[in-house]
Amino acid sequence: MNRLSQAQEDILLEYLDGTLAAPAKIKLEEELRVNALLRLRLDELRAVHTIFQHASLAEPSRDFTARVMQKLDTAPSPTPSRWPIRNAIFLLIGVLTAIGAAALLIASGVFDGSTSISLNDSSLPQKIIQQEIPVFTFSGKLIINIIIMLNIVVGWILLDRAILRPYFQRRMQA
Repeated sequence: MNRLSQAQEDILLEYLDGTLAAPAKIKLEEELRVNALLRLRLDELRAVHTIFQHASLAEPSRDFTARVMQKLDTAPSPTPSRWPIRNAIFLLIGVLTAIGAAALLIASGVFDGSTSISLNDSSLPQKIIQQEIPVFTFSGKLIINIIIMLNIVVGWILLDRAILRPYFQRRMQA
């Protein structure tokens, strides 16, 4: 479907508003006789134009501004949302426990081995896969170390946001 250019849209709007110059108006009316897409768009714009001409704007009551300003003065100042410190401490203890447990498991050598995944042993038909698929080797120790690092980062964020920041904000206000 062809679309009208922005210039053609602007000319149609000027035509509807009655602000289009006489030579351009004559040229547009000639083009409207030939171009069905242009006629269709003019009919659409004319319908919208008619709706907006007959629509009335709702006006606010006379004391609207005064009421809004009065409510602004009485509204409480926004305070940052805080977790109860007890919940934050429990969450931090949970994160630290997970870090400690993972560190003990690594130190005991539970994750020292590496695991290999080979897709060559699968039951895929040989017609589909004719070449060797590479073998993927995963180190359990590396994966657990990454999980521990992520837990440490989460622990620091929790410590900052849930415990330290509210504590120092209360001290600054006192």
